[in-house]
Amino acid sequence: MPPPSWRGSIRTMSFKRYEILLPTRYNDGLPVEEELFTRTRRDLVAALGSITWYPERLQGIWSHGGEIFEDTNVKVVVDVEDTPEMRAFFQGFKETLKERFRQLDIWMVSYHVEIH
Repeated sequence: MPPPSWRGSIRTMSFKRYEILLPTRYNDGLPVEEELFTRTRRDLVAALGSITWYPERLQGIWSHGGEIFEDTNVKVVVDVEDTPEMRAFFQGFKETLKERFRQLDIWMVSYHVEIH
């Protein structure tokens, strides 16, 4: 149930869902330390109040330059108000994650959601 301050107003807000895939291995194949996932969860909860964490491993497969690559990821989902401040937060947080997980890129998508 939403907090009392949201009751009656949640339907009037526009929300976005951000989905972030985090690698379980660095590009050199070594496993990512569990502490980095813990820090990421804590950072998001401290900044946004809540997250949904999918610890089960998700398999990613893609090709680049004729070579097939595979990786394993975990997923974080966050629903937030669709504001310029939130978009700026996630742009900056993506850079933090790229550095934290030593990646060239971090897969992060967002889309509009309706909360009923």
